[in-house]
Amino acid sequence: MIKTLEYGAFTIMLAFTSVQEKMIEEVTPIIVEESLANGLEPELVAAVIQVESSWYPKAESKAGACGLMQVIPKWNPKPDGSLYTCDELKDPATNIKAGTAALARWMRRASGDKYLALCAYNAGNTCFKKLRMNYVRRVMNVYHSIVRK
Repeated sequence: MIKTLEYGAFTIMLAFTSVQEKMIEEVTPIIVEESLANGLEPELVAAVIQVESSWYPKAESKAGACGLMQVIPKWNPKPDGSLYTCDELKDPATNIKAGTAALARWMRRASGDKYLALCAYNAGNTCFKKLRMNYVRRVMNVYHSIVRK
């Protein structure tokens, strides 16, 4: 099923199930708020969520990444320096706040290069040596499908 969800100037147009639709509707205002607070495009953040977790807030990876944006606690501490728990990161608002902050850090480090920043978001400093294009292509394909409404 392909649907379009709009929130102000932000539009998500993806193939998704009704369960995903409910989650997308719930978190879109958070995506917009946190993206804009971190100087990111909401569509790019939505694309990361689609690729990382398919909108499943309780997603957990073997590498220890948690939640919608698959944030790894030890690499993305809270503002006070303490570490998030995976349970905390399964809360969509907490996860999007931490994930957008992390993506914004990588974007600054990559001097605004989306491809390099996405690669680093996925694989850390390794990407500054060897770009992991498969992940980047997947996110950018979703991103382009969102912005081409």
